[in-house]
Amino acid sequence: MKRTNKLWHNLGLKIMALVFSVLLWMVAVNINDPVERKVFRDVKVETTNTNVLTDENKLYKVLDDTDTVTVTVRASRSVLETINVSDITASADFSELSFTNTVPIRLSVNRYVDKQIESISGSIDSMKLEVEDKKEKQLVIEIVQSGEPAEGYIVGKITTTDGNAMKISGPESVVDTVKKAIVEADVSDLTDNINITEKITLLDAEGKEVTDSSISRSVNTAKVSITILATKEVPVSLSTMGEPASGYVATGEINCAPAVVTIAGRSSVIKDVGGLVIPPEELDITGATADVTKLIDVRGYLPEGVSLSNTGGEEFNGKIAVTVKIEPLVDITRTVDSSRIQVLNVPEGYSVTLTPDSSVTMKLRGLQGNLDQVNTDTLTCTVDVAEWMSDNGLSELSEGSAEAEVDVSLPSGVILTAPVRAALTIEKIAEVTPEE
Repeated sequence: MKRTNKLWHNLGLKIMALVFSVLLWMVAVNINDPVERKVFRDVKVETTNTNVLTDENKLYKVLDDTDTVTVTVRASRSVLETINVSDITASADFSELSFTNTVPIRLSVNRYVDKQIESISGSIDSMKLEVEDKKEKQLVIEIVQSGEPAEGYIVGKITTTDGNAMKISGPESVVDTVKKAIVEADVSDLTDNINITEKITLLDAEGKEVTDSSISRSVNTAKVSITILATKEVPVSLSTMGEPASGYVATGEINCAPAVVTIAGRSSVIKDVGGLVIPPEELDITGATADVTKLIDVRGYLPEGVSLSNTGGEEFNGKIAVTVKIEPLVDITRTVDSSRIQVLNVPEGYSVTLTPDSSVTMKLRGLQGNLDQVNTDTLTCTVDVAEWMSDNGLSELSEGSAEAEVDVSLPSGVILTAPVRAALTIEKIAEVTPEE
């Protein structure tokens, strides 16, 4: 009798038993180690091959926060329990940049092969970029003063000591908005020189600060040197040279605006400056027939280490306006009654008198204002007989008539153009004896 192979005996039942065993195992596994999901938030997208843009002198900016992604991993519980956010890789290869400026985001779990991860997905599938040409711009660093020094002091100068220029670079659209670079120098209540380091601020056309982080700077701060000077008010001293034309005279009045100027310098220097002396060569009145006016730049006559400050709270350019008063001489004639003339120092035994009810004539010259001060009723007029005798070589008087010069006391600025003479009557006084 033929024997059958036992392996094939009840083959159908054996296959059913195997399938049932596998199903039973799968059920057991799903019960003990089920497939679940795990979410990993704020996974940073790593970029590669960015030189695709930078080599073409272009810059990019990530839009809509697409440089971070939320990743969902589906795997068995035992696998998920060992995965941390550091095991998740999200990458964007710029060599895959599309014409719409998007780069696909590739996701992976570093520690596991794909078959151990059922699925991995992200909240976004591509990184969105804004691509622009890179631009550079050179800017002069401007210094903006704020505050005021202490009273009696001014700012001499403010300078940057480490260069006055900087370079910025970044996306063309952003760089073009930057119009100036400034550094603020606060001088409030300062009385001495200081050196400070201050932040450089970028401003747009409206004076608003540009803070875009895509801008790169060659420097971020500037070293600033502030010079503070003491101030002092001093008068301007003026004098003239030469003489006006014949018949004219300088009145002595010199008008100057401003007459007082404010100087600035180190305290030890300006404390000895009492005034600003302008040499007479600046005011030559030779041959003048009218007022002489001139603008004089006083900066050339400042002592070393001294400069000019604003005068009277107004900006001062260093030029003063000077006027020297020139007026014509006026000739007038006045008479004085003989009764106003005193006869002095008459020798003993003589009588010297002026003719009663007579007068003498005076020819006067001077400025009209001075001539107006002449009052013949108050003038002091004298004849000194002893002096007259000496001038004429006389040792004694002789009776009769004579003529002598009258001394007249005139106001300042008035002169006689001709001698004033008076007629004298000289008489000898008869001696009286005791018997008489």
